[in-house]
Amino acid sequence: MASVKKYKVICRNCAGAVSYFVFASLPHTVDARQWLEEKMNNCDCKAILDQQAKDRAPRALNPLKASKKGK
Repeated sequence: MASVKKYKVICRNCAGAVSYFVFASLPHTVDARQWLEEKMNNCDCKAILDQQAKDRAPRALNPLKASKKGK
């Protein structure tokens, strides 16, 4: 039986020490520390930084909803 847990992965390869969360369901036979170390060493830094920049970017307003805000 495995339970879902939230793990914080901190990339050691990135200059800015990028961190992100991963939800994983690990069987009890897997060593969580070893699995987490593997995730830290095999980070796709460019994809993580692109996703974080996309999340921080301002989103365009739907013109139909924006026109109703003034009323």
